[in-house]
Amino acid sequence: MEQRQPEEPNPQRDVPASGPKPDARPGNIQAPETQPSTKQPPANQPAGNRQDAAQPENHNNGGESAQSGQKQRDNRQPSGRNDEQRQRNQRDKQQNNGQRPNEARQRDNPQQDRDRTPTRNPSREQSSMASGLRDTGIQDAADATNRNVVPELRDDRLVIGISLGDYNGIGPEVILKALQYNRLQKICTPVIYGSMRILNRYRNLLNLKDWNLNGAQTIGQISHKLTNVITCWPDQNQEIQPGQVTAEAGQAALACLQRAVDDLKDGKIDALVTAPINKYNIQSEEFKFPGHTEYLAQEFGVQDNLMFLVSQTLRVGVVTGHVPLGRVRQNVTRERILQKITLMMQSLKQDFGIERPKIAVLGLNPHAGEEGLLGNEEQDIIKPLLDELRNKGQLVFGPYPADGFFGTRAYAKFDAVLAMYHDQGLIPFKAIAFEEGVNFTAGMPAVRTSPDHGTAYDIAGKDLADETSMLQAIYTAIDVARSRKEYLELEAGALK
Repeated sequence: MEQRQPEEPNPQRDVPASGPKPDARPGNIQAPETQPSTKQPPANQPAGNRQDAAQPENHNNGGESAQSGQKQRDNRQPSGRNDEQRQRNQRDKQQNNGQRPNEARQRDNPQQDRDRTPTRNPSREQSSMASGLRDTGIQDAADATNRNVVPELRDDRLVIGISLGDYNGIGPEVILKALQYNRLQKICTPVIYGSMRILNRYRNLLNLKDWNLNGAQTIGQISHKLTNVITCWPDQNQEIQPGQVTAEAGQAALACLQRAVDDLKDGKIDALVTAPINKYNIQSEEFKFPGHTEYLAQEFGVQDNLMFLVSQTLRVGVVTGHVPLGRVRQNVTRERILQKITLMMQSLKQDFGIERPKIAVLGLNPHAGEEGLLGNEEQDIIKPLLDELRNKGQLVFGPYPADGFFGTRAYAKFDAVLAMYHDQGLIPFKAIAFEEGVNFTAGMPAVRTSPDHGTAYDIAGKDLADETSMLQAIYTAIDVARSRKEYLELEAGALK
């Protein structure tokens, strides 16, 4: 049976010329021809290809000092490795682990896949660590590894709070690895809401001892020259049990989150990065939510928000979020889809600096309903709404069949994609951008990001967790906080 896309708007209406062709088929999706347009990041924004943060002085191999005043600059690229480089790195990792390039890695416990994070080679040497740091975009981190140098500090550093999450998962490990060598000090002041005792246990376990943490009781006592730790619960008798689900770890995760959110609401920190929690052991009278997003929405009095997974290659939001699959259909309404499109549009403008966002919307049913044969939601709800929005000048296209849309990489021609339900959007996102993906909560008055992986109990405490997603979550929090500030300043200036 021929698989046809729902027809696009009547060409005689006021529809952008760059819209999809009317007869786009699932196997050959006709995305808008114009590329997504992004605004130039502000001068002080640590975005993709910027080179704006001073680095330590360079020393040549012969030991001669560098020219006076010469500084290396940070040209980190938070994500966006090309496919060829990604494949080469994957082959290298597999060969280092004794695998053939095309050999599938066997898992001891496949049920734990949902909480996995990319793993490292446990026998890596110092040189491979330095190479990995360059891969994450911190150009001078390799030198900092050997010289323990604190980079030159910026005057406009933001204070970034980081909640510990479940301390028996990989949260403490990826936080410590992301912040070691003080490599982020030049662009932010990190404040870990956790436990000095717990972090020291992991520093000893992971052999991350050659740098200092500053203990503080309140945010007013932090140092802008060190990584700071605010202990959030009585931890005198607390011991780590990596890989174990315990009630104590859940209670501690909640205490850290509550303390961090209090400071975020009071404006004492500029953004919050949340390490993974266990959604089961954190449940209590004070926390009856399916995740961070819903808890933060209540704390900030927000009626609606958007779970927004972002990377440099793909951004995906979801209409129904943490909703059981059996209740997805009843939550796919015109009003809800419109709310999510509006939140996504606003976030792309103010948080990511995209002046005229272009959004793709996926269908709910297989093959986007096959013109009513496999479901009517596309024809009755989604398509009429998108037609109406396009007639108002918004660049919103679809509904597209999810399989063909991602299979043909049509997402590359849009600024963001709106999926109807959780797995429809997050499975392809994590398949495409797992290592550098970030979970961002759009529609909140404060900035919150998180790595896109879970607690990964099966590798906790084994020095296998990769900190790349945590690094990207911190970078994204900084980028969004600065972009939002600039946007609001421009809006305020336009009203004068």
